[in-house]
Amino acid sequence: MIQLTELQSIRDTLQRAIFSGTRRVQFTDRAVEYNSIDDMRKALADVNSEIAKASGPVPSSFSLAMHSRE
Repeated sequence: MIQLTELQSIRDTLQRAIFSGTRRVQFTDRAVEYNSIDDMRKALADVNSEIAKASGPVPSSFSLAMHSRE
């Protein structure tokens, strides 16, 4: 399984490439040339999904409101 830090690095690299309009991305051990920016966005969504899984469950939160008639 890919480590969280590596996933984050992949995400950052993909984001930089998307924002710059580059379709060829160099990762640590390989280069990938995507067919379109849409393909890159799909890959980015997949990476973000994997990051969410690797980060564990998001803790639930709630608010408690107390009212008094004094």
